[in-house]
Amino acid sequence: MNNEPTILVVDDEDSIRKLLKTRFEREGFYVKTAGSAEEGAAFLASHSDISVIVTDVRMPGKDGLQFTQEIKNNYKHSKVIVMTGHGEKSTAIQALRIGASDYLEKPFDLEEMTHSLKRTVNEYKLEMKNEEFVHELEVRVEKAEKHTVSPDAWNDSEMTSSYTVLKKKWSEAFEKEYLSSVLERHQGNVTAAAKEAAVDRSNFLRLLRRHHIEASSYRGIKKAA
Repeated sequence: MNNEPTILVVDDEDSIRKLLKTRFEREGFYVKTAGSAEEGAAFLASHSDISVIVTDVRMPGKDGLQFTQEIKNNYKHSKVIVMTGHGEKSTAIQALRIGASDYLEKPFDLEEMTHSLKRTVNEYKLEMKNEEFVHELEVRVEKAEKHTVSPDAWNDSEMTSSYTVLKKKWSEAFEKEYLSSVLERHQGNVTAAAKEAAVDRSNFLRLLRRHHIEASSYRGIKKAA
């Protein structure tokens, strides 16, 4: 097992499970599969550290929407990508409303699925990093309040950064990740990306320069459906 996040693929079609498992493993992810929402739920009960669940909506027994709701209720960090039938826009919208990170219509393009997964994994990693920073701050504040750590003991290493430094680091990391994800969705189109971000184009370009992001590097990347 590698250090990449773990992915769970849930679909009643064996061919889909094998296809996605093979592709995701080729991308370096550790992948497990389940043939139903019930089987997926049982797996999650004993493996709560799953990063992303890719699930079909139409399955015998419990459907993917119910499954997604259970995941969001019980595993706050786990992300969900749903696979819907062609033309099922209302189902996709419902999935997003209950907490899914993305959706793709079947038959999906493997490249689009892979981009969607990578984007969702990055979202998961950013959230986990944020939680680590928050935990660091809580520990530091608690120690300071108890006078167990003097200001002189706070060195300049990352793990003992001040609240201001940590907050700035997280804000910059979040901003860079957000800009990258918006650019990817719009295949490097700065005007469209700036519109989604609700920032005027000149300021959006200024933010890209600040974070050393080249919009041209996102051109030609297919966005997820």
